[in-house]
Amino acid sequence: MKKTLGIVLLLAVLLSAALIFNGCQTAPQPAAPAAQGPPGPAGPQGDQGVAGQQGQTGDTGQTGDAGHRGDRGHPGEQGYRGDRGQKGDIGDRGKAAPCPAGQHRHTNPDNGRVDCVQD
Repeated sequence: MKKTLGIVLLLAVLLSAALIFNGCQTAPQPAAPAAQGPPGPAGPQGDQGVAGQQGQTGDTGQTGDAGHRGDRGHPGEQGYRGDRGQKGDIGDRGKAAPCPAGQHRHTNPDNGRVDCVQD
């Protein structure tokens, strides 16, 4: 009997070792989820965020179109005609031309004409 007990004990140890080292290849079943409790109180308000950086300057706009040509002006009015100038005074009668050398003046008593006559 001692021999049988030793063999049984030996088989039990070997079986236990095989189970420990080989392990059971089945994964444990997850536990069923617990019932959810009531929601907790709201947390405190967070701090204010920091100010953002300034944006970049925009691109330069496009040049505008050229303006339209202006309207043509109206023709001017015709000017007034000036007054006619006054008639000038009658000039003085000039002196008679001198007689050539060797002659002198002579007034004809019949008609009052002045002629140059030989000396």
